[in-house]
Amino acid sequence: MSDTKKLLEEKTAQLEQGLFFMSKDRARALSNHETEDLIEELRAAVAELKAHANQL
Repeated sequence: MSDTKKLLEEKTAQLEQGLFFMSKDRARALSNHETEDLIEELRAAVAELKAHANQL
């Protein structure tokens, strides 16, 4: 599998999981601290995707 495809799959899965954790479908709500940490992780994932896209 190409590095680009692997990166896209990994980061998409990370974003999907993060959005699930913040959704109404989740049984337990995240605390403010957990939500802030998760948002920073998701922002880092998006930044990595953008950086990779700029290299193409």
